[in-house]
Amino acid sequence: MKFILKYFEELLASIAIIVVVLAAFYGVISRYILNNPVAWSNEIATISFTWTVFLGAAAAWKNNKHIHLDLVYNFFPNKIKIISDWVKNIILAVFFLFVLYLSIQFTITAYNKPTAILRIPFSYVDLPVVIFFLSIIVRSIQRILK
Repeated sequence: MKFILKYFEELLASIAIIVVVLAAFYGVISRYILNNPVAWSNEIATISFTWTVFLGAAAAWKNNKHIHLDLVYNFFPNKIKIISDWVKNIILAVFFLFVLYLSIQFTITAYNKPTAILRIPFSYVDLPVVIFFLSIIVRSIQRILK
């Protein structure tokens, strides 16, 4: 259980990218080898790719791998760096809380809008955005508490 919580973003992103590859592969096989194309494979691949992008971005945030400018930051003494990091994480956590609220509202309103082929509620397409912001908020709080 500890492993799942520690690598939650990476695990979900990995599952999503596997689904992308399998759906795309099945789409190609069904179209060009079996001469019986399936429309749903592209939709599944697209939805799964959305999950991959947002969960991968959450994993990058967790591992501090997003691009940031540190030209001036590197000249600060360690105490100022610690305070700067703490303030930055608090400001970002508050901002992400606001955007989380908006993404939840957006996801709820998208429930009645189905996808074109599988008729899946668009909330499942938008859900990784909510998970992304939840993950970033949790990881920011973890950084603040360190």
